Parts: sequence; structure tokens; C-alpha cells
Amino acid sequence: MQIDFIEEPELEFGGHNRHVDIRQGLSLFGPLDAVEGQTKTIRIGIVGTQHSVDGIRQWLGRCESGVDAKESRQPQLFPSFPGFGADSPFRTVFEIDETLIRVVSSRELTRIAAQTYYLAIANGATLLAGEVQAISENGRPDVVIVAIPPELADLDAEDEDSDEAHGTSDRATYETRLDLRNLLKAEVMKLNQPIQLVLPSTYDAASKKKRSAGPSDRRLQDEATRAWNFHTALYYKANRRPWRIVRESSALQTCYVGISFYRTLDRSNLMTSLAQVYDERGEGVIVRGKPVELSKDDRQPHLSRLDASTLLTSALDEYRREHKHAPARVVLHKSSSYNLDELAGFNDAVDSRQLDAADFLVVAKAFTRLFRDGIYPPLRGTMLSLDDRTHLLYSRGSVPHFATYPGMYVPRPLKFYIAQAEESPRRLAEEILALTKLNWNNTQFDGGEPITMRVAQQVGKVLKYVKDGGIVQPRYSFYM
Repeated sequence: MQIDFIEEPELEFGGHNRHVDIRQGLSLFGPLDAVEGQTKTIRIGIVGTQHSVDGIRQWLGRCESGVDAKESRQPQLFPSFPGFGADSPFRTVFEIDETLIRVVSSRELTRIAAQTYYLAIANGATLLAGEVQAISENGRPDVVIVAIPPELADLDAEDEDSDEAHGTSDRATYETRLDLRNLLKAEVMKLNQPIQLVLPSTYDAASKKKRSAGPSDRRLQDEATRAWNFHTALYYKANRRPWRIVRESSALQTCYVGISFYRTLDRSNLMTSLAQVYDERGEGVIVRGKPVELSKDDRQPHLSRLDASTLLTSALDEYRREHKHAPARVVLHKSSSYNLDELAGFNDAVDSRQLDAADFLVVAKAFTRLFRDGIYPPLRGTMLSLDDRTHLLYSRGSVPHFATYPGMYVPRPLKFYIAQAEESPRRLAEEILALTKLNWNNTQFDGGEPITMRVAQQVGKVLKYVKDGGIVQPRYSFYM
């Protein structure tokens, strides 16, 4: 066994400037695609009740000039929001056309909310999707904000913190419980219209106290943090680029692919394979594969040689179509172990596209934990090599930049197993750590999983509502 430590990866922001922290980088240098002296416009539509539409517009107005940081002994962890306007680091303004606002009837919402749980979700999603369609057909804004009405807010059971709390990240991938948020995203996918869902507590903290306590409730973030996350997500969904991971000029042009599986909504044993394809900018595409069965040998989903080859070939072709060139190297992260057929099939795809290098890894949460002296858990970036192929990496942990551990629960490291690789384990770990910082839903940089694996969970939860042959949007912004 051997212990190593990986320094916090830098990110690139506007003007080719670098910083390890997302919020400080944006505040100091602006987004990656910002241009000095130029102001960009994001056209947005809004769907909601009159009360929620007014609440969203008022909150956006307050955030335009900035939001003060909350009182804290960790000011770097909870910085103020610098605002979102022409004079802000984002150099971007919102354009809200009155014709792109749709007000939902409170009477209709009350009627839907009184129905049984599944009927309320289905009819609520249909109602909201119809309003999004009306906006999209009328003027096609960059993003439509869907302010989830209070009557339907309790039907949104998403909780990004629950997996870390219970150590069940795979549970979310295979979850089959009906969910308003993901059903609505699937419903509007055919419109080719990005949407941003917002709960009442985002723009009105007082609404949190009015809702009944339940298992879906989660701790409300401070207002500056909510503003950071909300505006950055909107910026990304408008097809802008806030930041990217740094690629050294001597490194091979690399395509990062995550392959995972999700259970179909009918609760059958069938799993559907899924590939997410990224470059260092986080520009990626989603590729849905074929159904697979759980193996009788290890009870994990596996692809046949042909299906493995077809899925990775499709992913590489989508990368070329998106970026106008082929990569020199592919890094494959998979949520389950590789069998011989899969390795052969993936290598067939690499050979057919004449790539120079390929690294195949299994990436999952580990049950082994390390301990250090004091009250804080191990540092983020701590790496334990158990043998040549098996390694643990703390992608969450104590962060020297913050001088604290910013999480709520005892962190679990990632375990990555090298099935085939040409790069060193340390270099592969550096890439994993950097890929944890490509999450545009959260501007706190210590994400627990690389984007290749994190996206798999969210995409799978949406695609289970899309029928075979249905429209599958390739951009991640349609799923987040």
C-alpha cells in the first residue's frame, strides 16, 4: 500500500486565467467565454403562478446588483455573489419578454394537487410542459424558468445530498419511483427547449418554513450560495461556458466517456446502457445504448462484445461530430466491472477509430475509509494505492483552500480499478479529481464524483421516462 496526495486541480476562466476555486475564479476573471467590453444577453421565459412569477422576477432583480455573504468563520467557503448584469463578472444581462411569461391557474393546480400521488405528478408535468411548449413556440428563449408552484413542490423528491448521507449513489441510478422533476424534463425534451426548475424556497426562503416537513426536505442554502448556483446553471443552459479544466499543451486530445446503466420505469430486470462523452471544456453529448441483462455470475449489468463496440463507437462518432475532430485518446469510466467481452468490444471500437491510447477504469464509491489525527477527515486529493490496479481517491474531504471540511457527512472515497491503462495511476487520479469540478449545478468545487459518473445518475433518471424511439437530447443541459 502507498499513500499519495494530489494537489487541487486548477480551472481556466476568462482571459486564460486560472484558479482552483470556482467562485473566486468567476469573480476575479469572469466566465471562460466572457469578452472584455462585450455584454451578452440571455432571453428567458417564465412559467408559474402569478405569485411565483412575481417572486422569481423580484429575486432576479435583487441578485442583479449582488448578494451579501452570510456571516461565517469560513468567508472563502461562503463568498458574496457579485451580481449578474452588464457590470458584473458575468457581463451578461437577462432579457424577459412579457410574451414569454405563462401564468398557471391556481385553481387548476389545487385540483391537480388533490389527486393521488401518481396522477398529480403526471397531470402536473403535463400542465407545466404545455406552458413551456407555448413559450417555446411563441419565441424560443434561451432558457425557460419553471417556478414549481407550492401546490406541486412536495411532489419533487430530488435530494442531491441523500446519496452522500446514506452511501447509496447507485440507488439513484436504478430508482424507479415517479418524480415530477425528471418526468417534466423528459416531457419537454422533444421541444429542444432547455428549462430551469426552481422551488419556491430558492427565491423565497420564508416558503421553506411554510412547507410541511418530510423526507424530501433538505437544508436550505444561504441566499448568496443559491444565487451562485442558480445563475451559473442558467448561464450554462444558455449554451455558455463558465469554466473548463486545464489541459496542458503536451497532453493528448482526450475524450472522456462514462458508461453506466439505469433501470427502466416498468421495474423489469432490463437495464439500458448509457454513455456520456466530454472534452476538457465539459462540452458533451449523451448516447443511449441497448437494453442489457444482469449477469448471473456477478449480478452486474454487462454489454456483449458487439454492443460494447457499438456503444463506444457511437460515443466517439458523436464526439467527432460535436468537435469536428477525433480525439487521440479515450478515457472510459464505467460503473460496473468489465468482463472479457466488454474489454474486447471497447478495444474493437478504439482500433476502428485508430486512437493512439485508451484507459478503461471502474469508478464507484468505496466502503474503505481512512482516518487522520484531529477532528477533520482526510484531505481531498488523498490517494491510497492498494495494489497496481486498485486505488482509493478522496474526491471529498478536508480542503486546505477552505481551511475546513465543507461536507455534512463523513466522506467516502472513490474507488477506481484499472482494467486497462497506458497512463499512470496518479495521472488517472488527477483526471478524476479535475472532472469532479465540471458540475454546473453547484459552484462549490469539491464534487464527490467525476462528471462522467455524476451525470449518469441524473441522465438515467430522466431517460427512464423517454420511450424507445423517443427524442433524446444530446446535451447535458437538458437533464440538469
